[in-house]
Amino acid sequence: MRKHTITVYTNDEYSFYDILNEVRSEIDRKVFDRDNIRQRKFNGRHEVEKTNSYHYETVASWESNVVPDSEFIKFQKESN
Repeated sequence: MRKHTITVYTNDEYSFYDILNEVRSEIDRKVFDRDNIRQRKFNGRHEVEKTNSYHYETVASWESNVVPDSEFIKFQKESN
């Protein structure tokens, strides 16, 4: 079982949509283009350029990790 966690910070819904698309693309590259098919953990972040500067700020981060089935069962119980 894998647990996927994505954290996104935006100013509006349009930015949210755009950032999620970028994060999805980054996940696709890391997960599906990997050499080690047994890799247990993936993570990354998405940065955008600040207005009128050459500085970047992180607006999203993500992590995918293998977890025990017991963690999923606990999650199911907490969701009810």
